[in-house]
Amino acid sequence: MKISVISFTKNGIDTAKRVGALSCLSDKEVCFFTKYSSNDEGIMPYVSESIADWTIKQFSSVDALIFIGATGIAVRSIAPCIKDKLTDIPVIVIDELGKFVIPILSGHVGGANELASSIAAELNARAVITTSTDINNKFSIDIFAKKNNLFIMNKDGIKDVSSKVLAGEKITISVDKKHVKDLSNIPDDIELADYPSTKKTDVIITDNIDLNNAKLVLRPRQYVLGIGVKKGKTLEEVLSVLSECLIDAKIDFYDLSEIASIDIKKDEEALIGLSRHLKIPFSTFTANELNNIKGDFTSSDYVKEITGTDNVCERAAMSVALEYGDGAKLIYKKFAKDGVTIAFAKRDWVIDFYE
Repeated sequence: MKISVISFTKNGIDTAKRVGALSCLSDKEVCFFTKYSSNDEGIMPYVSESIADWTIKQFSSVDALIFIGATGIAVRSIAPCIKDKLTDIPVIVIDELGKFVIPILSGHVGGANELASSIAAELNARAVITTSTDINNKFSIDIFAKKNNLFIMNKDGIKDVSSKVLAGEKITISVDKKHVKDLSNIPDDIELADYPSTKKTDVIITDNIDLNNAKLVLRPRQYVLGIGVKKGKTLEEVLSVLSECLIDAKIDFYDLSEIASIDIKKDEEALIGLSRHLKIPFSTFTANELNNIKGDFTSSDYVKEITGTDNVCERAAMSVALEYGDGAKLIYKKFAKDGVTIAFAKRDWVIDFYE
């Protein structure tokens, strides 16, 4: 996860330094910038362009933004960039003295609320959370969907479902019970309905696109993309091949749960960009780890000579899929075109109401 942090005053720079030392961000790539013109120490890069132009560039190249300064500056800066609650990156504001941490965009799906709470706890600050389900300590359907790797097919349904929860009413969820981790531990806000339901329910969780008799349809992301690329390939080139394979495999972009490759490709810009574009994780494995995966894979002596394993895309896809259970299957074998190799594995999926 790549995060850009920008400050505007001397106090803001001091708070940014504190943010840089937080353990909750230690596993993330955090880049610091400032608009403080008297930044004589040169500790952080000075942003000479307008904050609006800088923000537009950041929105397409990072996974989260943190403004250290006034909320109004952040709101005006991000306004032209806001598109959709399911795709906008999380944005957080911290006052220059580090007393308050305020998520202002993508609190649930993007994870801004969770990130803000973690930052506040370490800064000894107060997290200012304003989303209704959080402050009322109620079940949040969009957080539930995110943590269980479920794609929200119709975002307008979130409001209807959340309104019922906030009104103290139970919501009905239709799901095949074999996919529920613990049937004895269902939240009080929820009543499980038959699957498939004979009447309209509030929520349905299904991989069957013909079953949509619900206010909100959640679809499990059950396919893992295994991929290999030649050095220097662009995101556009990778997307072109990937699109062709998805059509051939009858899979949609939103069905993908994760990207997997070999560790020598962990810094490949096209794959990092693909992860950010699809908003799914990117994992890598060593050649030895890939070699330990059992199965019938498309072997290549040339690939083994270069990478240490006879196949990257198929083995990588299965490496992730097997983490979810023994039911993992390679459903689309290696396809190679223009320096890109692609395979898909199907994973088990189970939902946990207390994930």
